Amino acid sequence: MAERRIRIGEITKIEGHANLTVEIGDHEVKRVIFGVHEGSRYFEAFMKNRPYYYLHELSGRICGICTVAHEIASIKAVERALGIDVPDNARRIRELMLISSHIQSHVLHLYFLALPDYVNAESIIEIAKNNRELVKKAFRIKEATNYMTALLGGRAVQPCTLVPGGFTKRITSTELENYKKKMKELYPLLVETADLFLQLEYPEFERDCEYVALWDGKSVPLYDGKIKSTHHIFSEEEYEEHLKEYVVEYSSAKRSLIDGQDYMVGALARLNINPYLKDEAKELAEKYGIKFPSRKVAWINAAQAVENVHYALEALELADEVEEYEPRKSPPKNLDGDGVGAIEAPRGLLIHHYSFKNGKAKKINIITPTAMNTENIERSLKDHLSNLVDESDEVIKMEAEKIIRAYDPCISCSVHVVRTR
Repeated sequence: MAERRIRIGEITKIEGHANLTVEIGDHEVKRVIFGVHEGSRYFEAFMKNRPYYYLHELSGRICGICTVAHEIASIKAVERALGIDVPDNARRIRELMLISSHIQSHVLHLYFLALPDYVNAESIIEIAKNNRELVKKAFRIKEATNYMTALLGGRAVQPCTLVPGGFTKRITSTELENYKKKMKELYPLLVETADLFLQLEYPEFERDCEYVALWDGKSVPLYDGKIKSTHHIFSEEEYEEHLKEYVVEYSSAKRSLIDGQDYMVGALARLNINPYLKDEAKELAEKYGIKFPSRKVAWINAAQAVENVHYALEALELADEVEEYEPRKSPPKNLDGDGVGAIEAPRGLLIHHYSFKNGKAKKINIITPTAMNTENIERSLKDHLSNLVDESDEVIKMEAEKIIRAYDPCISCSVHVVRTR
């Protein structure tokens, strides 16, 4: 029986609604309950029976932060299922969109959600009172990345130019040059951001677990690759053989295990699985004694800051390879089929899986990064808080929220469960 119960009814500075209960008895943590209480979204239900060319537009509405990732994963699944050709140039432009949206998401998390935990501030508003220039820098980065995404996608949030086979609009050399120019301007600010977040004092807590990310053996891929865990490599089409989803009674988010084990996805997992950082990013991390792979959970924040530098350099190289894009029709080779689209969203591996009959979706399965991470969050919390049972309730709450926020959970993406009686 629990002698002490610590509860956070609403975890702050995350996207969406979640709660935490910690039960302590006999001088040990008996149970940790990380509950998601956000309302179900029903996307997998109302996307059924829709024509293939609508699905990415619908999936982009799952979340206002991860919208680019959802649209691109959705389109990949459609193209794989129906045999729609995608020019290499279009694929590269999509990668540029993923990179700019990736960086803006990381910056949003690092400055506005995570940083207050490490500078003894209640929120970014309090930080702004004492360091207005720092907050202005965060907004400048966010504005620049939104601009770059909009250059290619038509809008920063829920892009309107993506279509199976490519894009609906002509993407000019001027737009591509403007993307590259803006990324060059942004790069020093991303280095400064990394300098800030790599020198923070993070909890020393370490935990062994499975790490899962896209892998191609040569880069830190966002768009294409096989799925690699700590112990296995498999194609995206084989995901159902390894990832098993399930539900718990106290949460409206699905959970999943890989080969029976809880696992982590996201920035730390990507850098643990893919030791291919650009030299500048690697040297920056090593300057502060941070090396990957690492088992330190709170270093997810550090990994995001390092990724920003890495992907900015990746984008500058990629932009040199991209040419003007002229819209072209890419009709499906067939209207029946089954396809999986796996990409890396900012918070980790994202899977869209569709089956079609006569061009309409008959099966939809979407597994989001936060749904993958939820079990891992709960188990990490139990291990971490087991070392803090002699601390006050307030200390335990603060340390718990640091770990939760490090995962950068996106609750709106994770809710797929409805309770019926």
